[in-house]
Amino acid sequence: MIKNFLFVLSHFKTSSVLNILGLSAAFAVFSITMIQCYYDFSFDRNFKHSDEIYQFSHFRQGYDRQMLNISIPLAQLIVGQYPEVKAGCVLSRGRHTDFKLQVESDASFSFNMVRTDEGFLEVFTPKILSGNAKTAFTEKNNVLLTDDVAKILFGEADPLGQVIWQDSLPYTVVAVCEQFPENCSLSNGIYTTLLGEYDHDKMTWYNRLGFFRVHPDDISAFQEKLNQPELLEKAYLAHAELIPLTEKYFGKNLPAYEAEGNLTATLSFMAIGIIILVIAFINFMNFSIAMIPSRVRGMNIRKIMGATPKRLQFLTASEAPCFAILSFGIALFLVVLFQRSQLTAFFPADLSPEKNVKLLAVVALTGIAVSILFGLYPARRVTSFQPAMALSGSFSQSKQSVFLRNVLITIQFFAAISLIIIAGFIKIQRDYMTNYSWGFQKENIVYLSVESDDLAKVFENEIGKNPAISGCTVSPSLPGQIGGSMRLDIIEEEKPAWPTTWMVRHDFLDFFGIRVIEGRDYIPDDDGKQRMICNQAFLKEYGYTNIVGTKVLNDRNLEFVGVIQDIHFESLRSSIRPLCFVTWLDTIRQRKYFFIKISGENTLQTLDFIKNTWEKLSGEPADLHFLDETIDGLYQSESNLARLISIFGLIAVIIAVMGVYGLIVFNAKYKQKEIAIRKVNGSTIKEIMLMLNKNVLLQLGIAFAAAVPAAYYIVNKWLENFAYKTPMHWWVFLLGGFIILLITLLTVSVQSYKAARANPTKAINS
Repeated sequence: MIKNFLFVLSHFKTSSVLNILGLSAAFAVFSITMIQCYYDFSFDRNFKHSDEIYQFSHFRQGYDRQMLNISIPLAQLIVGQYPEVKAGCVLSRGRHTDFKLQVESDASFSFNMVRTDEGFLEVFTPKILSGNAKTAFTEKNNVLLTDDVAKILFGEADPLGQVIWQDSLPYTVVAVCEQFPENCSLSNGIYTTLLGEYDHDKMTWYNRLGFFRVHPDDISAFQEKLNQPELLEKAYLAHAELIPLTEKYFGKNLPAYEAEGNLTATLSFMAIGIIILVIAFINFMNFSIAMIPSRVRGMNIRKIMGATPKRLQFLTASEAPCFAILSFGIALFLVVLFQRSQLTAFFPADLSPEKNVKLLAVVALTGIAVSILFGLYPARRVTSFQPAMALSGSFSQSKQSVFLRNVLITIQFFAAISLIIIAGFIKIQRDYMTNYSWGFQKENIVYLSVESDDLAKVFENEIGKNPAISGCTVSPSLPGQIGGSMRLDIIEEEKPAWPTTWMVRHDFLDFFGIRVIEGRDYIPDDDGKQRMICNQAFLKEYGYTNIVGTKVLNDRNLEFVGVIQDIHFESLRSSIRPLCFVTWLDTIRQRKYFFIKISGENTLQTLDFIKNTWEKLSGEPADLHFLDETIDGLYQSESNLARLISIFGLIAVIIAVMGVYGLIVFNAKYKQKEIAIRKVNGSTIKEIMLMLNKNVLLQLGIAFAAAVPAAYYIVNKWLENFAYKTPMHWWVFLLGGFIILLITLLTVSVQSYKAARANPTKAINS
């Protein structure tokens, strides 16, 4: 078998090199895409009871947005009242917090800190490496560390009993657990109790995430109990629903903004990997079929000399897995190179081969199995002819083989054209969203986070002395990341409203150029008095014509003072929803974002001034960001998808063109005598090139006709994920076909021209 493979490599160099190049690139792309797909599809499936874990979600009364949070009293009531619940816990989303090993130390470490309760241990069952984890959630100021954090803080020393400090508050390490995998909803960091800080929680304060362990067979009955009128009324809910944790990553049955993953992107990667692998194996089959006329005479001489057909078929079929094994070895090297490139930033998964040994082994076995399937037909064909027919060479252009090659080449063209069209629309949609007006200024605005109000005031006074800085403001939320909402009981109204709330300072609207169309803008005297300004979508949603001066019946003494034009405050995947700005900063005890508007001239000097001023006042480096870049980052998945489809689509095109080029080489070889006779009888080089190329152009035309509706359907379904989307431009479809046409013509014409210019005398005498 090896001897036969080496014979093929040495005697059919062109086809062997093209096969190895195509298969190596295809295996590399297939391996990369499968690693990412496995990462996505196995998300949150690493927990011991992952199939029993559900996250609480709900719709509130008078509010059509599905929310993934819960109040602590409601979670406690559910755990204690319903026997279907094996365990339950609430936890915070977590935020990065600075810790020190010594209270007066200048060195600090930033880790994600999550507050939860003892039910966390029964729901997510972390593997405890040392200590008593329960006391981290039943006693104040105790913490559980994941082992990666413990090693950063204490190295090889025993972390149990060690004290870490956060804002002069000591936390004692009482347990260490194994770090969580990257593809799960839990973050590695520091876990501590909810006790104390949230003893004042009310049933209506939906400020935490809730998870419950329920057997899948009991989930339907349990959800019916959750939606009993008395419980919904008590919790001010319209409907409660439990979302399987294993389905949450892709946001199944959830709003798009709640999804962490992108099912479209994952399925696209999977499809691209499979398509490129199939294209490469189609090339292999095409080359194998094209080589049959050169091999059939030798095979049948072996038959005459006593070789059995089964043995010859086995040897010929074994060439495909040999090519696959050699190409997969080269592909591993390509994966390592890719993993070290900047492109790896597009993939959340770790692409290192050593971290994915089992998966790559499956990929290799899959490739070998596919290679055997693609190698069976050529092996059967090359040994299926009678010796007399084979020795006469009459097989060289059999209709069956030519038809099969044409079909396979058409499939390659179809895949390449479709990929280019899809990649084009993804890029256009991404550019459309990036350039779409959000209704407020986002250019020439930078921001950083600040936790101290006193520091923020001093910082604002200092940078305000620079004439290149025209204004500042503060808010706990960034555009595109507004997650809060508030129950509003409007006076004289029966139904409450649940708009998204954006807490701001009095100068926020003026800073961003947001126009008030009814009532008035905020004034400095409004800070701390909880005045509200809503958008037009709020009026439309709740049926108001004039809301200015209306008060809200609750303990916050809220009052509407104005209405703004509708602006986008979320990704363009979602339509504009009811929004209320609230001047409420004085009561917020959390990190805030400090926004700074710069002139746009001498930008580098202005940024250096801001950074130096911050470092001088805070003693810490300034983590400065441009707001427009952050908003553009909301479409990072679309950007990555467009770039990767473009790159992988180019690989698919190259592999397909390699196959076409190889077949032109073989066709020119088999038609040498025909070409020579045509030249002797007066045919021009142009006519001979047309003869060699017209079949390829016909296949390209058929592929284009099939690719256009297929790509249209795929792109149209993908665009349904966006509330605001680009039109389906007709020229993108033509561009996809033209690119493949141009590449194909440039590639095959060179070889056709060479064959057409050959000396006819040699071919006729051969």
